[in-house]
Amino acid sequence: MTKRVLGMAVLLAGIGAFSCARGRTHERFEKAPVILISVDTLRSDHLPFYGYKGVETPALSELRKDSIVFANAYSHVPLTLASHASIFSGRLPADHGIHDNLGYHVRANVPMLAELLKGVGYATGGAVSCYVLKGDTGIGRGFDFYDDDVQAAEMQVALGRVQRAGGETEARLESWLSTQKGPAFAFLHIYEPHTPYEPPEPFATRYKENPYDGEIAASDAIVGRFLKFLKNRGLYDGALIVFLSDHGEGLGEHGEAEHGMFLYRETLQVPLLVKLPKGLRAGTSVAAPVALSDVFTTLGRSVGPKDFVAPAGTVSLLDLAADPAPAPRRLLAETFFPRIHFGWSELSSLMEGRWHYIEAPRPEIYDLETDPAETKNRLQEKPDALRALRAELLTRKPAFETPEDVDPEARKKLASLGYLSAGPATAGGTLDDPKDRIKTFEELRVGLGNLTGGKHEKAHEIFQKLLAENPKMLDVWDMDAKTLLKLGRPEEALAAMKKTVELVPAAARGPYLIEVANMCLQLGKWDDAQAHADALRAIGDVAADDIAARAALGRGDLPAAETAAKATLASGKGQARVRAALVLGRLAVRRGDLTAATTYAERAQDLSAGEKRVQSGLHMLRGDVFARSGRIADAEKEFLEEIRLYPDRIDARISLGTLYASANRREDARRVIIAFITRQPTPEAFLLGMRTFHATEDLQGEKQLRLEARRLFPSDTRFNG
Repeated sequence: MTKRVLGMAVLLAGIGAFSCARGRTHERFEKAPVILISVDTLRSDHLPFYGYKGVETPALSELRKDSIVFANAYSHVPLTLASHASIFSGRLPADHGIHDNLGYHVRANVPMLAELLKGVGYATGGAVSCYVLKGDTGIGRGFDFYDDDVQAAEMQVALGRVQRAGGETEARLESWLSTQKGPAFAFLHIYEPHTPYEPPEPFATRYKENPYDGEIAASDAIVGRFLKFLKNRGLYDGALIVFLSDHGEGLGEHGEAEHGMFLYRETLQVPLLVKLPKGLRAGTSVAAPVALSDVFTTLGRSVGPKDFVAPAGTVSLLDLAADPAPAPRRLLAETFFPRIHFGWSELSSLMEGRWHYIEAPRPEIYDLETDPAETKNRLQEKPDALRALRAELLTRKPAFETPEDVDPEARKKLASLGYLSAGPATAGGTLDDPKDRIKTFEELRVGLGNLTGGKHEKAHEIFQKLLAENPKMLDVWDMDAKTLLKLGRPEEALAAMKKTVELVPAAARGPYLIEVANMCLQLGKWDDAQAHADALRAIGDVAADDIAARAALGRGDLPAAETAAKATLASGKGQARVRAALVLGRLAVRRGDLTAATTYAERAQDLSAGEKRVQSGLHMLRGDVFARSGRIADAEKEFLEEIRLYPDRIDARISLGTLYASANRREDARRVIIAFITRQPTPEAFLLGMRTFHATEDLQGEKQLRLEARRLFPSDTRFNG
């Protein structure tokens, strides 16, 4: 059997119990350091020690020499949050409760790995690199330290893409681990192989033709730094280290570029290395199929409590490695992504030996021994395995579950904003097979490419076509809203963004409510933003104070702004604290306390340390302080820098125009105001420009704008004065 065929032999989380290596006593490594490293979206067949020649991974290849490699390891679900929940709980999604990256939470009665190890004396620390692994989903339960400070940039294209650099995540975990004296469990998660594939140099140049591999090489460098740190601290040799990925990546196979939609091997098979203390079993391999849920049982039996009970259907990887003839397993996989995000059918699959059966509106079964790429559906031939796999899957496949509901008061608050829908339809009947709709999904990717590439009209055209065909596509409404904002159509953008809130269950609405609130803030709809802050508070979202502070500042309620900003500064995270410092700085400016404003600007700068670029508004605050101090050149420099970093910030352009007018640079002032109106030629932009010209006594400029606005918006009576 070739390496490629061997790497395809079986799939996901099984039901058969193993015999504990035929009666062997399980190896114990009590109090050994435990390290779990997860590189998101990493296909095993893109690594050298799985037979791939296209990328160099010196750090991981060295780790493989010290480890047991599992040739056939599989995820239960090709989604980040749900898969990590299986890793940390040893359970299938139907048991731990998470079926998607947003809106679901780990069930309270499900024990988690960090809780298990904390109970036997381990310090527990983790650092993650993507938004969807936020600790309040339950994935962070049991961690003493869990750094999930991953913030969405303004107008982020999709929440699933919100990430931070893996090197920063590694540094934060390294810092925590440096302070630990006793046994520790450390979890490192990096996101580099996930889209967008934008590896840093030198990998961008080295892997110019295959940026996905460039991201893998960049991930290897980050893991290498962490392993070097462990060696320098004297932790590596005695540690139990698990290296894995949560799922793979489609890379165009079966028509899927990324992951989540299908259950073929390319998105389910993952790398898995287990390094034991003192080099035990270094360099060995295991061909038998394993599931990511087995990691929980492996660590539980190796370093957990002596009375540890393994979840049903899981095995210890160490028992399996010691068993020359392991019992067969049937491994289960699922994806509800097509149903939740597009209204299409969910999928489930079962593998045993050479056969892989996928339950769908049009079922599929593949012979992995003769067809490892799963290109020929053997259903019509009715192979002997078909009946048994189909019968078992009918009893095991999970039922569709919507996220848990919010309490009645929170639901009332959401209803007051007009959000009455309960999210994706749960009615029976045959739903579309994702195979028949994958071209639609690829059209969405083309639209996204146009959006990120600045071709906004083309992107909007694609999104409108998709929504006309299927108005239940949550992600398309989200992307179209951002496209409309780029096109200078803010009211339509806000209406589209509100559709996303209608399409998700109440418990999943937090991130979308935040996006609506932020859009309201950008449009100066202060009361609407405040109402959404209240809704966020009702569902227990910590972003409520951040939104409320900026809304209160906008409407001139300075005491309310100060209260909310101080609450955020005290208990918020990451960029929310930076924004709170900026709100307090702007309040100080309004009160004429330029010393306090400067102090808050410095605080915001300190809180931004390590970020790729400073928070929107920092240069604005500095510019205001300089302008009021008579330092015109310094103020101009700050406003220009704000506009360079955030070209859509209207207030920065207005401030610069006002600065020029105050310095008697009327032509420069006109140029700046006309430029921002040209960028966003909306009625609101014309009104703002007219008010600015009026305030700076440029009555001729005001008149010209009014005449142009009348021509463009003849039915708008606001320009009749």
